[in-house]
Amino acid sequence: MEKLQRHIGLLLTTSAFVVWGLLPLFYQHLKGVEAVEIFAFRVLWSIPMMALLLYITVTPVRVFKLLLDLRSCVWLILSTACISTSWYLNTWGVTHGQVLMVSLAFFLTPLVSILVGVFFLKERLNGFQILALIFCLSGFVYACFNLESFPWLTIGIALAFGGYGLIKKQVQIDTLNALSAEVLIMVPFALIYLVFAADHMSFKPEDLRTQQLLMLTAPLTLLPLGLFSLGVKRMKNISSVAILQYLEPTLYFLLAVFVFMEAIDSNRLVTFVLVWIGFLLFSINGLRASGVHKAIKKKLASS
Repeated sequence: MEKLQRHIGLLLTTSAFVVWGLLPLFYQHLKGVEAVEIFAFRVLWSIPMMALLLYITVTPVRVFKLLLDLRSCVWLILSTACISTSWYLNTWGVTHGQVLMVSLAFFLTPLVSILVGVFFLKERLNGFQILALIFCLSGFVYACFNLESFPWLTIGIALAFGGYGLIKKQVQIDTLNALSAEVLIMVPFALIYLVFAADHMSFKPEDLRTQQLLMLTAPLTLLPLGLFSLGVKRMKNISSVAILQYLEPTLYFLLAVFVFMEAIDSNRLVTFVLVWIGFLLFSINGLRASGVHKAIKKKLASS
């Protein structure tokens, strides 16, 4: 039974990252809509979706308790700034032909995590982490000097993720309650935009298709979060989750190159290869730290 639960957890978690990774296909239908409008409607429709996810996953509701606690509220406001930046830039990228650069941002996340650990959490690096850092930094520097334009989108998303990860280390809050609180903090800003930009929005009574697409932005993003939450609870090896999370940027990359036909010239290819090597080293380090490599050796020795 325990083995079956682990398999179900793996399936649910994998499904979540696959759905997230295929989202650029959906956003291609919203190319004519301003990214800030998509963001605002995504926030509003996230409210009922988060309530549903809390109910389905049987997660105790702590949202209002968190917001009433001054320390937690301050950290949540900061994390909201990071995640809203990430949401907006991600949306802008996939609706403006920049799926490849969004993918690069996700692959650079380990670099940002390492730098956050070194400079803010005073963590010490081992050999694999130093090598991973060198390769990722090399890819980043190469991109800054050799791509046709400065990779501000990639940097913005990567820094937003790094800041979000750092903030989450400061306060222990489960994912669903934290995201629910963050959505509630975003709501006033979303409403202000929708009120003042009402005359210029794509959300028109006569345009039923755009209305439906905008309404789907929240469930298509958050339902996989429910799959992820249910899956992680059943998975014994959390390091597998760290590897599975790269399904999303991998699918972004494949869609960008083979479906959306974004240019992958020699400069971009060199950038990605350097970052991929860094990511590979980072993943190997994660497996070593989790003891997975020892289990593999033991299994090979006994077979």
